[in-house]
Amino acid sequence: MKIFLALITSLFALTSTAVFADHHMPKGVDVKQLFNNEKAAGSIVTLQPGATSPSVARPGARAGYFIQGSTVERIYEDGKVVKKVFKTGDTAYFDQPEDQAPYALKNVGKGVFKVYIVNIK
Repeated sequence: MKIFLALITSLFALTSTAVFADHHMPKGVDVKQLFNNEKAAGSIVTLQPGATSPSVARPGARAGYFIQGSTVERIYEDGKVVKKVFKTGDTAYFDQPEDQAPYALKNVGKGVFKVYIVNIK
């Protein structure tokens, strides 16, 4: 189980890094790429309370391990807002159309949000 979670976390982190690589990060948003190869890319994405990531499309499936959970909002380009709560230690697999559409992510919780993302190529 630990190996599976590590794999998912690694994959989630890589894909996030690849997605955000060409974007300037606003204050309170940090993306640290851990790896990037022909199969996957992994990154750690950190959002301080109140910080909002750039709106980008997230192509392909990805997995995430939530190092520090918080309440976040997905803000889609059409104005739709979807609130999500991720708890520390949670894992998730994102492969639905709404997971891949362009959206900004805002940390509306009181604590730091930190997720290890692996994007599967």
